[in-house]
Amino acid sequence: MRTKITALLLFATTSLFAVLSPLAQSAREIDTILSDTRLYDVIGSGEAIVQIIKTEGGYVLLTPQHIVKVDVLYLPSHRVGPIEFKIEFHPAIN
Repeated sequence: MRTKITALLLFATTSLFAVLSPLAQSAREIDTILSDTRLYDVIGSGEAIVQIIKTEGGYVLLTPQHIVKVDVLYLPSHRVGPIEFKIEFHPAIN
């Protein structure tokens, strides 16, 4: 009986930490976008990001002079943990 309870508790704990909350996943995605050097290649280091808008396929970043679309591509995974992804930047629109 004790083994079953221990196994149940371990399973419940693993399930709770298996997926990030939507807020934590979005924060992880935005952090990845902002720390990617390709962003500075697209808009330049002199620009300030005024707004970040979540879209169906990623994000749109607005600066005073540019609009940049960033796609978030989710990668298939068979392991427990946060959803892995990669990002793709589109050319800035003036």
